[in-house]
Amino acid sequence: MPSIETRAVLPASPDTVFAMLRNVEDFPQYTSAVETVTHLGGERYRWQVRVAGVQYQWVVEIVQSEAPERLVWKSVTGITNTGRYHLSPVNGGTDLRLVIDYTLNSLILDRTVGRIAGPVVRRISTEVLDRVRHRLGTSRA
Repeated sequence: MPSIETRAVLPASPDTVFAMLRNVEDFPQYTSAVETVTHLGGERYRWQVRVAGVQYQWVVEIVQSEAPERLVWKSVTGITNTGRYHLSPVNGGTDLRLVIDYTLNSLILDRTVGRIAGPVVRRISTEVLDRVRHRLGTSRA
């Protein structure tokens, strides 16, 4: 299963960063690629994303939520994927690591799509982290 990893240091405590990440429905504020995130009840959310003009939808379920260190989800519909945030306190804030694993149930597709998906997911993840960093920096005024 291919993995995509992104990492950043954010200027806030792990508790503050975790609270932002846990508020899943706010993700459209952090990247133009995410059009909507709809809470379906319990720990399930429907994501609607547009990348390169193509719309994708899937449902994820949060399967582990350990504030303020770890948040894990898995897909329930759509492309098989799991993701996890690891948060660690560092001098001046939080070291945040995001890892997304996915599979297209074909080694050839995984490799081919991975060449495209990897950079796209990294770009979106970087945009999310940059906007979160900016929001955290301006909200502490």
